[in-house]
Amino acid sequence: MQNAALRWWLGLWLLSSCWLAVAEAPTLWGIPLSEYAQRRAKLRQLLESDQIAIIASESTPPTRLKFRQESNFMYLTGLEAINGVLVVLPEGSPLSEDVVLFLPRQSRVSRLFEGALPEPNARTRRESGIEDIRERGELREFLSEALKAHPRVLVNRLARTALGDLIREANPEAQIASVERLMARLRVIKSPAEIALMRKAVEASIAGHRALAQRLAPGVHEYELEGAAQDAFRRHGSEREGYPMIIASGPNACILHYNANKRRVQAGDLVLVDIGAEYSYYTADITRTYPASGKFTPRQRELYQAVLDALKYAEKEAKPGITLAQLHQKVVAFFRNHPLRARDENGELKTLDHFFVHALSHMLGMDVHDLDPNLPLAPGMVFTIEPGLYIPAEGIGIRIEDDYLVTETGVENLSRALPREPDAIERMVGASKRRR
Repeated sequence: MQNAALRWWLGLWLLSSCWLAVAEAPTLWGIPLSEYAQRRAKLRQLLESDQIAIIASESTPPTRLKFRQESNFMYLTGLEAINGVLVVLPEGSPLSEDVVLFLPRQSRVSRLFEGALPEPNARTRRESGIEDIRERGELREFLSEALKAHPRVLVNRLARTALGDLIREANPEAQIASVERLMARLRVIKSPAEIALMRKAVEASIAGHRALAQRLAPGVHEYELEGAAQDAFRRHGSEREGYPMIIASGPNACILHYNANKRRVQAGDLVLVDIGAEYSYYTADITRTYPASGKFTPRQRELYQAVLDALKYAEKEAKPGITLAQLHQKVVAFFRNHPLRARDENGELKTLDHFFVHALSHMLGMDVHDLDPNLPLAPGMVFTIEPGLYIPAEGIGIRIEDDYLVTETGVENLSRALPREPDAIERMVGASKRRR
């Protein structure tokens, strides 16, 4: 009995130790360092023998802008480094290096203005898990050798002319192309850690919608609604918006990427709200359309219901194996066969598909329109469904958008906690009126 009890306690201690080790595993932005290493290893596997990937970080932003790291560099390193360059070599390279990170030494003036940044030192090696970190000044000499064996260079942001010039100086025969296709294959399937961050982004975005709906009323400016959403984002841990907020009232809702957000909301307006909080470099993207006066008119309600029915139809059709293009065509047909009609700018009566003028879906992740390898849906992908109708002749624009995680059998609506039924939408807006 004593031996059995001892074995039981020993097993419990070992299990507890394993959980403690997992809990204490080093992370950056909620992602384990081991996962960053796996990402770099997968990129090496995707490279052909004569290829090399060179991923540049962001440079110092203009004074009026906050710094945000370039997504591919962040995905592979987890570092908010400035003017850094990550070099990834293919498996079997004749060079001894696998992955090399080049970082500038930080000047005293830079430290005063920007605070401490990652440098080529022991601290950055420890925090990033990248062992081979060198001074940025060594990059030119390194490329002179590396590009002899790997003349096909894949880079992020082909417009980075300074990096392109450096590559051509190292090897005038170098063939420069984009790394986006390979990065899309890596980034499209989200890990459990990534999905956890995206759930946080969705939670903050829903809070933003609720705060905005409480503030909505005729006479309020669109920018006041934007401020209410931003405040809720920050209170839920969001560092920034995933994209410029679209707060489009009345006729502005027919401008797909309207973000001036300066009009005063009028009684009877519909207000299209397309917002997404970013949480630790992962963003949500949720759209609702609210009646400014608290109630849809009969015409607004029937069009709103048509959009909602299209969304629900797409949800049922979305499953592993279907492509986003196929899903889009299904919704186009849904609108074409819908009994409602509307008139275009020339007064001609048209079926509803005429007023559905954008893609139904896009991938979602570190960027709101995340890198898309154009593959059929597979478990672990996260994407949007966002049907909409835009009828300028009536001053009506309606879009409803939710975020979805692909599962083994279908999809999970990550943003389902935010109401979207017309009665519930009216209650959200009407509740603010009652409090006033």
